[in-house]
Amino acid sequence: MSKITIAAAQYGLVRLRSEDDFWAGLRSRVRQAAARGAQLLLLPEYMTAHLLSLRPVMTHEEACRYLDGMTEPYVDFFRQLSGESGLGILGGTHICRGPSGGFVNEAFLFSPDGRVDRQSKLHLTPEEATRWPLTAGEELHVFTTAWGPLSILTCYDMEFPELARAAALRGAELLLCPSYTDSAFGYHRVRCCCQARAVENQLFVALSGMVGQLCEERPQIDRGYCQAGVFAPCDAPFSEAGLIAVGEPQMDMLVAADIDYAALRFNRLYGAVAPLYNRRPALYEQESQKMLIRES
Repeated sequence: MSKITIAAAQYGLVRLRSEDDFWAGLRSRVRQAAARGAQLLLLPEYMTAHLLSLRPVMTHEEACRYLDGMTEPYVDFFRQLSGESGLGILGGTHICRGPSGGFVNEAFLFSPDGRVDRQSKLHLTPEEATRWPLTAGEELHVFTTAWGPLSILTCYDMEFPELARAAALRGAELLLCPSYTDSAFGYHRVRCCCQARAVENQLFVALSGMVGQLCEERPQIDRGYCQAGVFAPCDAPFSEAGLIAVGEPQMDMLVAADIDYAALRFNRLYGAVAPLYNRRPALYEQESQKMLIRES
């Protein structure tokens, strides 16, 4: 498949009346994405944490246990919805038990054929590492999918260039970035890094996040700031700014964009610059060793 349409959600933190209200809202977004011709829908980080607004205020430990208990209905819901709609769905991220028994912040990618791919967040923010009882993942995956070879870098993961470079060197041509940022500062850190990773690695990056604010403050999720988007290298045949599509700030909406892998391969062969291929790994290793010598 040379061309696909991606829909990235700016997911509004609206007041929920019930769990059914939450699932119905997600069904509506899938219908919207399908109506706009999307083959792949990207939802934000901490997707199921919106359900915490229906419960009494919890500690982070209690919230993790509660969300982990929602894992089976979460997986069943999106697996069925992906099959019914024919869309690939990155169902945001969900807190659940990982292989070591600790809680992980994990992204789930649902395919219409019933396949479910999973990627744990690999870099925890200071808050996640100290206030949340979360464990960082230990392995980066590159998935071969109907929408091209891709990797999932969740929010803070995008701020570490080594991770995206490793994915690109293993064949990824698309990075999916489900994010949750509660301020413009956090959003722009992630957004700028998404665009930098697209330039450095000559690939596509899609970003999704939460917007708006709940009426009642919560220690986990109560406000979000995002401008979802789909980004490309800042080079021919793409636009000067590398923007394929971007949303309106703080609006509950879907951002749909067409990406063309043939155009990406043209860029890699004939672009004005080729940062993916002009790397000098031996030089970088040499300079890193100098720093180790100074520190010793």
